[in-house]
Amino acid sequence: MHRVTILGSGNIGFIVALLLHNSQDYFVTVVARDKKRLAIIKELGINTKVCDLSQLKNYEMLFDDCDSVISALPYYLNSAVAKAALNSGINYFDFTEDVKTSQTIHRLSQDAKSSQVFIPQCGLAPGFISILAFDLFKKFEEVHSIKMRVGALPKNPSNKILYNLTWSTDGLINEYCNECFAIKDSKLITTQALEGLEKFSLDGLEYEAFNTSGGLGTLCDTLIDKVKELNYKTIRYMGHRHFMDFLINDLYLGEEKRRVLLKDILEYAIPVTKQDVVLIFCSVTGIRNGKFEQITDVRKIYNQTLYNESLSSIQITTASGLCAVMDMVVNNTIKQKGFIKQEDIPLEKFLHNRFGKVFNKQK
Repeated sequence: MHRVTILGSGNIGFIVALLLHNSQDYFVTVVARDKKRLAIIKELGINTKVCDLSQLKNYEMLFDDCDSVISALPYYLNSAVAKAALNSGINYFDFTEDVKTSQTIHRLSQDAKSSQVFIPQCGLAPGFISILAFDLFKKFEEVHSIKMRVGALPKNPSNKILYNLTWSTDGLINEYCNECFAIKDSKLITTQALEGLEKFSLDGLEYEAFNTSGGLGTLCDTLIDKVKELNYKTIRYMGHRHFMDFLINDLYLGEEKRRVLLKDILEYAIPVTKQDVVLIFCSVTGIRNGKFEQITDVRKIYNQTLYNESLSSIQITTASGLCAVMDMVVNNTIKQKGFIKQEDIPLEKFLHNRFGKVFNKQK
């Protein structure tokens, strides 16, 4: 039985533990400092350990009896976790959208043992959206543009910003404040978060989309010489971006030293919901079979109840994305070792995986 240590017991760490434990093919240990949260997890039959994970010296001592580690911690701790995984000779997985963190993990992985894998940026975006976009890319002889759009939206928004918190507030703030990357005219460029506003309709509803950081993962590096245009934007209900721009730019809450205040405002005033829907939209345009053609892939994933737990769609997609990738590694469906990009993962095999099947198109 594959032994997995999950660092962090928050919304995503808990769901990963739930999915892997109930597959009955993994021995799961969740490590966190929140004793009340761990007590709930332990009642489900999942092994737990209490540890202050803000203390970097604690990591390696946790990996003596495991084969893989999953970091469900804030992005700024992931480099230390990856280094400890390297020294312990175990596999490493995370959810980070932070570009610099993933670059650090890539450098660390160059010293990995021949049996190890390092796979950051698992989940939804980055994660599944890169797997999907690269699969569409391969259907063309020549690609002009790839447009990737993803959003986790409340089903029934009732406030002025038409949004509810559905996942990590820290991750949300990073997406809205950090530098974005794209390819334009076959050149790598940087863009500003919240810019590039566009509007579109889907199934009779109107949405907006705008630049956010991290969703492209490593695709810019992979496709820099192969496409004319590549960009990623987050989907929201119409009008949301205007209010966030006021908070982040007009009130300067996007400045590094003031993001703690922004987080406090959001978590105090914006309620969490598990009644949400994830929208995934990817459009590729180019030359296919000698003709100028466009292929668009659209998916919707809704919140569900799994193993008697009410789960949001962003929890399900993020956790399932990582579980599918890990399961493919463990079952030798993914044979590559070392640093693995999301776009290295074959879409068809991902969707046939027992965890990845949640991404299949719902009718």
